[in-house]
Amino acid sequence: MKFEKRSGGGELPQEPEVKDRKPVVVYIMILFIAAFLLMALSFFMHQRSNTEALGQLQSSVSAMQEAQETQEHVMQLQKELAKANETIEHLSELKGALALAENQIAANQEYQAWFQTALDVFWQMNEAYLSNDLEQCREILDEYYAAHGDRPLGGFTGGIAYRYEEICTALESLPSEDTPETENKP
Repeated sequence: MKFEKRSGGGELPQEPEVKDRKPVVVYIMILFIAAFLLMALSFFMHQRSNTEALGQLQSSVSAMQEAQETQEHVMQLQKELAKANETIEHLSELKGALALAENQIAANQEYQAWFQTALDVFWQMNEAYLSNDLEQCREILDEYYAAHGDRPLGGFTGGIAYRYEEICTALESLPSEDTPETENKP
């Protein structure tokens, strides 16, 4: 009996189960493949997103580095500007000192020219005094005052000052040109 059932023409109950299992296995495999494809797609999308974010970060870092370099350059330029301002101030001070020195040189040159004239006048007066020509001394002195106005003859030192005083004392004893000679006689 048992034998007949097996060979008897009846189908084994296990076979339909195997056929029923095949579509389930295929369905599960399709689901696994779909899940794998979705995971792969998700991975590639995530990878692309990470690459974009990394690119943005790199550009941000580059921008920050450029900003830092620019800031350092600005600081360097500010230092150079401060040095340039100090140099300008120093040059302004030097310009003022130079102008003062030029004024002093001009004043010294003017004084030297005047003193040279005074020495020439003194020399002429001394020559006239040595030749006992006091009138000539007076004329020389009058010419000097006519040419130089209020600027007194003098500024001599040492023996020249003593000799000039001696000549001036002798000229004071002369009668003035404004007074007639009869008034000066006793």
